Amino acid sequence: MRAHPGALFLAMAMATATACGGGDDDGGVDPTGDGGVDGGGGGDGPGVDAAPTGGCGTTQPTGVQNGTIQVGGVDRTYVLFVPAGYDPQTPTPLVFAWHGRTGTAAGARGYFGIEAAAAGAAIIVYPQGLPVSAEPSDTGWELAGNGRDLAFYDALAERLRATYCIGSSYSLGHSFGGYMSNAVACHRGGTGPGQVRAIAPVAGGGPFGACPGDPVAAVIIHGMTDAVVPFSQGEGSRDVWRAEAGCATTSTAIDPAPCVVYDGCPAGRSVRFCAHGETAFQGHGWPAWAAAAAWRLFQATP
Repeated sequence: MRAHPGALFLAMAMATATACGGGDDDGGVDPTGDGGVDGGGGGDGPGVDAAPTGGCGTTQPTGVQNGTIQVGGVDRTYVLFVPAGYDPQTPTPLVFAWHGRTGTAAGARGYFGIEAAAAGAAIIVYPQGLPVSAEPSDTGWELAGNGRDLAFYDALAERLRATYCIGSSYSLGHSFGGYMSNAVACHRGGTGPGQVRAIAPVAGGGPFGACPGDPVAAVIIHGMTDAVVPFSQGEGSRDVWRAEAGCATTSTAIDPAPCVVYDGCPAGRSVRFCAHGETAFQGHGWPAWAAAAAWRLFQATP
């Protein structure tokens, strides 16, 4: 099933912007806790694009950087993390990390935990959303395939591939950022240069409508008691990607608990579902193990 009531989330998020933003920026976890410190879980490490990108061979700054790029005549901002051990001769995976509604790029970096999970093996970019209502702090994403935020993704991917030695690309996000990760996969999924190979939406939903991109690997993480984005939205995302990949409806338990992987998925198209019972932020928080689950999938998806 592809069709989900997209207006439901947008109306609900409007009515619960404070709850959604608090859950997204605070996440209900200690950013220095155990959310992904093992980082392992199968595979020989993230895959890389066959052809080197334009940035290969060029020394660039490492660490945390604030960036600005103009997209459609509008200045868009982002936070970029480049690990200290970055090697300009070796393609490095790129992870897009999308904040939730009313959230910020810096806030997402503060609690997602993906940098710790990747343990220096990935470049992480945290895009900053624009207002989606008359309230300036009501930041979010436009999910349409020809919208401003897919154009933002395209521009960022092009810039980073031209500047750094980039391998495969991945995406994760929380709440509205989970919706955005599904939209990116829907419209930019595939194995070509700059396309997203795997996603990890947390407490999100979608995609909506037909997806022109290729099937992707996915780990869907959703709270069964989520009072902000209904659990059925996560189930819908799971069903979309499971059907797209051609997986069976039976599954096998995997680490971290309570995740399962669906049987019969083709190579490179693993679909996983983590239905949890945590209650932080009305069941809408970011589980401490979410980054580990995301990184395990990214590692296993060349």
